[in-house]
Amino acid sequence: MGKRLGYCQQYVKGLFHACRSNIERMEERLPDTSYDGLHHFISEACWDGQGVMGQVAREVQASLSALSGEQGLLLDECGWAKAGSQSVGVGRQYIGALGKTENGQVGVFAGLVRGAHAGLVGAHLYLPQAWCSDAARCQQARIPAADRAYRSKPELATQLVGELLGSGAVTADWVGGDALYGGSPGLRQALQALGQAYVLDIQPTLHVYATDPTPAAGPTWSGRGRRPKRWQPVGVAAALQAVVAAAAGTDPWTVHVHRPGTKGPLRRRALLVDVWLWSAEHQTAQPLQVLASSELDGSEIKYSLCYSPPNAPALSVRTALQRQMQRYWIERLFQEAKQQLGFHQYQTRSWTAWYHHMALSLMAMHFMLKTQLEGDETMPYLSFASIKLLLAQKLRNKLDHDDALMRAISKRSSYLKSTQPQKSGAT
Repeated sequence: MGKRLGYCQQYVKGLFHACRSNIERMEERLPDTSYDGLHHFISEACWDGQGVMGQVAREVQASLSALSGEQGLLLDECGWAKAGSQSVGVGRQYIGALGKTENGQVGVFAGLVRGAHAGLVGAHLYLPQAWCSDAARCQQARIPAADRAYRSKPELATQLVGELLGSGAVTADWVGGDALYGGSPGLRQALQALGQAYVLDIQPTLHVYATDPTPAAGPTWSGRGRRPKRWQPVGVAAALQAVVAAAAGTDPWTVHVHRPGTKGPLRRRALLVDVWLWSAEHQTAQPLQVLASSELDGSEIKYSLCYSPPNAPALSVRTALQRQMQRYWIERLFQEAKQQLGFHQYQTRSWTAWYHHMALSLMAMHFMLKTQLEGDETMPYLSFASIKLLLAQKLRNKLDHDDALMRAISKRSSYLKSTQPQKSGAT
């Protein structure tokens, strides 16, 4: 246990060093460690990465609870390019950060945000269908049998909701996500079953009702043929975009501040419209609201489905807009994780190693968040980049000594030599 804790501390310190976040570069810098020991700790050792993430979630909840304002749980995926075909979950898939389909890995993440402070609190690796249908490949990557069934990204997000909100590890005034998650009936139903408010982006082509389509009476029967069992909604559903446009004729757009910006308050036009979704499966109409917002010139319109549990206070346009625009912070978290901690720079291949690396990366992210919050009074604009700079300069580093520096350079040179093509002999 003590040795494992020691390697945990060393790995997290390695994430803060001014080097790529892989074991080779960490071993060059970290005193009193070894490549084999760190590699075993991340790739082979039996410790619960998801359990560690659960503890990090509770710590982030405790850190943010001291702040004022609403707290949101944000769901999103993050991907990065990866070469080869052996790393778990790797394949040609859409990588949002690159804006194109590329060979890479994708994870679904949850972040907790309150005001301008946020932390990552959960993660699951997305397995493409090609992986799930290849038992030998799953075995080689040591994917547990229970995790080999295909799960879509919204299904992984639903799993995170259960692990975080369902367990009580964190609380949220609302849940947010982009249209991939807002378009998932399963995720929305899971949130509603928890009595959890949400503001989830949605495609403008979703068909909704502008008035309650619930029939006043059950299915009518003419007396001939089979008696109908299914109710038919009253009225005609229309594309959400058209419903909002019609509502704007009688209920004009209003302008609201949604968060502070570096050049002053950020404002958008917004409109909140009552809508209903008809469930043919459950034979019921679900009352919801749609928030439409745009830039002040009418460009870049965003649509979000808004749900408030029964007996909750009425949702204001301003609150809905602020919730919609808080999705900015999970993108910021991904950026910080990559730039400051080398979130995507690991060089391990197995399922276990992915979850171990992510668990310790989330732990390191929380350390920076906690340091930032503790310094708010004495150093109110302390950034994650500044915290990383401070730690990178102050942590013990073997490369500060000439002999260790020369050994590292020699080792790198030997590796490069071994990768060069051999010259053919004279004929």
